[in-house]
Amino acid sequence: MKKLFILVLLGVVLTGCSNTPRRQDYQAFMDEEVESPFFKVPAVNQKDFADRTWILLAESKTKLWFYDPYTLTEDEEGVVAFDAFFSPREQNNLQLFNATIVGPYRQKIDCFGNHQWSETLYTKNLVPKDPNAVDIKPVNGSGWVKIKGRTAMAYVRTRVCGRKFIDDQNINYFLFQTNPISLVQARKEVIRDTAQKNTPSNNPLEAPPLASIEVPSEKTPVFYEVVNNEVAVIDVKNDVRQMRLSSYLMEKDFPKQADYLFTANCQSNTYSLLVQGASEKSGGVNVVKENIGAKESLGAVAFNRACDKHGAYMQLINRGAR
Repeated sequence: MKKLFILVLLGVVLTGCSNTPRRQDYQAFMDEEVESPFFKVPAVNQKDFADRTWILLAESKTKLWFYDPYTLTEDEEGVVAFDAFFSPREQNNLQLFNATIVGPYRQKIDCFGNHQWSETLYTKNLVPKDPNAVDIKPVNGSGWVKIKGRTAMAYVRTRVCGRKFIDDQNINYFLFQTNPISLVQARKEVIRDTAQKNTPSNNPLEAPPLASIEVPSEKTPVFYEVVNNEVAVIDVKNDVRQMRLSSYLMEKDFPKQADYLFTANCQSNTYSLLVQGASEKSGGVNVVKENIGAKESLGAVAFNRACDKHGAYMQLINRGAR
């Protein structure tokens, strides 16, 4: 009887063990896809980039900065937020979204306080959280850091927060750039300084041979800006809006190329781009015939800035009489 009781008890234990959750295989666990709250450096999921719209925002001698114009917003305190990534400025045959790019990361710029908050800086400096300790702030406080002058981020801030010319009362806000400056222009000062440094003292005219660099592009890069970040509603019924745009050449002293009047019909997804000073017959409220093309085109980016919601970033002016 005692042996029978032991056998019955053993059977119950074995049955119970078989119904309990089994321990997951280690390799199977490692192979599972896990969604991380932050993006990887370098990027692991190419969809983070390929499914987005990226426009060249700023350039330095070593990096290219891209931003997603469809994520650009500003709150009531003047903090501008947008998504961006940067890549090394070098000549290679890699595709646009490759292992050398960093991001995308959410960026925030305090236009009034000249401070920057970057998801890159914030996540890298987080203090490891002890479950037994209270919440600890990151090493750099709240993640905000002061933007230093003559840096790539200072250039980014100028484009996003606007720049003002000495002889003009307007403030221009970046919208679009056609293509990057050639490496010849970007590295001209670096190459010259290196050549002077490495020139033998007994023959100062003989400079060392320069490394092969990119051939300058045939077309000078052009960038477009929105004047005062204003969009005027000129036809309330049909939701027709207008923005003033200015374009400049990426050359010394940034000579102006042209001024434009961008008219968007937000209901029909059409627009017109009229050079100011041209005949009014070629553009007006009723002449909005160009369809919105690819999301990375100038027309689509400008249309989004005029018709979409960007918080306090765009100043909406109602001039509609209908």
